[in-house]
Amino acid sequence: MAEYSPVGLAIIAVIMACVVLLNGYFWKRFVDAEEVRQHLQDGTCEIVSPSHYSSGWKAGWEFPITGPSWTDVPCSLNLKVKGDEEIAGKTSLHFTYWQGIVWDYVQDSCSKLIPTKADKPFDCAYLLGEHGGLSRAYVGNVGDLPRLPLLFLMKACGLSALTLGPFLLICIGTARGASRAREIVPEGENTAYAPLESGEGGG
Repeated sequence: MAEYSPVGLAIIAVIMACVVLLNGYFWKRFVDAEEVRQHLQDGTCEIVSPSHYSSGWKAGWEFPITGPSWTDVPCSLNLKVKGDEEIAGKTSLHFTYWQGIVWDYVQDSCSKLIPTKADKPFDCAYLLGEHGGLSRAYVGNVGDLPRLPLLFLMKACGLSALTLGPFLLICIGTARGASRAREIVPEGENTAYAPLESGEGGG
């Protein structure tokens, strides 16, 4: 049976731990995004004091090959929301800026997007916090928002197929090889010294 050095086994263990953690992160990201989408409610939003805001970190997303691409632009500001009840407070309002083949990094900003919704109320989707109040809001109804959970699901499935798939195949191959070895060499039999059979009529 082949022996492996402790250093080699440690390196393999570290690599596999990193692969598992990375897969866990991708799948958790999908679960969190899906949970947010399931709890979004449609309503009507109105920006209070449009000139008082702060910009958050933008994130660009794109479905592979022919899918849509967009920038998620979060802007922290005072917002009034009317849905099942009326809620007002400071929250993060997310704008969806749809991108084309060539991405526009100038227009996808809070300074450009807030004025487009500052004059009158607009359709929005909002998420309530665990203890009440606004957690965040999105410009447009739930059905108008990009399918970010679907994109995260595709990425998680792709990563698992490329990383965990080969590892499982290796484990299955190793297990089959060990099983065949046990069938060929019975357990407890020493093959180094096979018993000599005496020939017929030997002296």
